[in-house]
Amino acid sequence: MENCQDQELLAMREQLHLLKEKLDKEVIVNDHLLREVTRQKVRRLNRNVWQEGFACLFVITFGTYVFCYMHLSWWFIGATILMMVACFLATLIPHRRIKMNDILSGDLLTVAKQVRRLKRLYREWLRYGIPAIVVWMGWFSYEIIRVCDNRHVGISMIIGGIIGGVIGGAIGLHNHKKLIREMDELIEDIEQI
Repeated sequence: MENCQDQELLAMREQLHLLKEKLDKEVIVNDHLLREVTRQKVRRLNRNVWQEGFACLFVITFGTYVFCYMHLSWWFIGATILMMVACFLATLIPHRRIKMNDILSGDLLTVAKQVRRLKRLYREWLRYGIPAIVVWMGWFSYEIIRVCDNRHVGISMIIGGIIGGVIGGAIGLHNHKKLIREMDELIEDIEQI
């Protein structure tokens, strides 16, 4: 009788040991899967920065050519280039703090902290970006009025610039909200670990 109970106890211990091994493997798989998802989301955020960089480079090269062709002032052209470079660097530098090595090595708390900081900077960026673009649009309007001989053509160009600015602003705001949402998801995923 005692031997039978010992065998049952041994069988139960073996089953418990097998279940623990399976559970440990599950946790490891889930941990690796979560790290991979986190890495992909960070990569998507960083890819957005480089897309903005290419757009910035396009505006600098094409805008400079068009503004020179339109005979706008060199001060305006220089300020536009400076503003575009400053905007790109203000976006790039915080993104560079989020390192893939931290995700892979296991320091996800540092990644979450950096993503929170990046999210805060993105939210604060509108405080600076919107007034800067309003000032730039005012200066652009002044430059157009200054160089256009025909008042109707100048006003048409200003209206076109305003419409383009509103459309671009709507697209930018949509992308901004999408990035904030992705950052929230990333922080939530990391906190679940």
